[in-house]
This record gives sequence, structure tokens and C-alpha cells, in this order.
Amino acid sequence: MPSEVKSAAEATRIATSFLNKYYFFLRPVSAIREDAIWVVKVDVGVLRKEIAEVKIDALTANFIGYSFPE
Repeated sequence: MPSEVKSAAEATRIATSFLNKYYFFLRPVSAIREDAIWVVKVDVGVLRKEIAEVKIDALTANFIGYSFPE
């Protein structure tokens, strides 16, 4: 059973593990908790800044949503 995500480092680890399936270059930008949701932004661009965003439920560690750069 998934457990609570208590830190920005843990939320970042979860998000980068997910994004690693799609991108080989990952540079975490921010991880901010908004109520019960962690919003993690990661730069996935090799030559220019391209931000992917992953939303994680802080209480269950489940993914709520994500967006990839165009």
C-alpha cells in the first residue's frame, strides 16, 4: 500500500522515477506541497529549458496528473 509523501525530496524521487521512462535528461526545478498535493517541476530539455510537471497525492503517493512540454 502506498504511503504518505512527507518531503520534497521524496516527491522529487517519485516524479523523476516516473519521468525517467520518457526522458533521459532530468534536472529537478521545484517540489511544492499545495494542501494534499505535491507539484513537482522537472526540466527535461537537453538544449533549452522544457518543464514537465507531475502532481502526486501527498497522502497516498498516487499520481494525480502530469504534463509534458510540447
